[in-house]
Amino acid sequence: MSALVVADPRGVYLAGLEWVLREAGHSVVAECHLTIEVLPLVERHRPDIVIVGLDIADPQTAALSSRLKAANGALGIIFIVQPTGRLDIKEIQALDVDGLLLDGISHHYLVECVNAVASGKKWIDNMIVQQLLMPRSQPQPMSRLTGRETEIADLVSRGLRNKTIAQRLHVSEGTVKMHLHHVYEKLRLGNRAELAWMAHGKGFDHPGAGPL
Repeated sequence: MSALVVADPRGVYLAGLEWVLREAGHSVVAECHLTIEVLPLVERHRPDIVIVGLDIADPQTAALSSRLKAANGALGIIFIVQPTGRLDIKEIQALDVDGLLLDGISHHYLVECVNAVASGKKWIDNMIVQQLLMPRSQPQPMSRLTGRETEIADLVSRGLRNKTIAQRLHVSEGTVKMHLHHVYEKLRLGNRAELAWMAHGKGFDHPGAGPL
């Protein structure tokens, strides 16, 4: 069981978050509606995890994580983002959090995220990963991912190893590596970290996922 501080400007949504977390066996030690109230609560209650619902476009968002970590270095940080437009990988990395959820995610994934962060892992909503993988603007046909490349990119984004992906898709590990190389080239990415938002060399966790 983890002790949590939960913040969200919407009262009904906040009550729902608390109910789900308590049903999952976690303890909500404090709640608030304003982002500026989060830091004092973290300093006062010293929770294991803080969950904050926020607007990713808010200029104070990127600095919030660093302020929270300065207050409690062992704190697990989860943001529920409400994007106003397309997500950008640099924008996501700048948040520097342990868990990242898209507003409206199911209760199941909320609990899964909290459990992963509580065990020291990183977790990101796969819907966010899909947005990051989408071509930015009317790409040329040759720059688009094929169906197989998209499938492999999605499995990599969920933390599966090349060997596991090969077994799941009934292809050789070399074929997986070839497709992944094409994904990097087409999306102009350098590695798995950029593909799936991996902070400090650690991956996020999804069902069936393992370390890379």
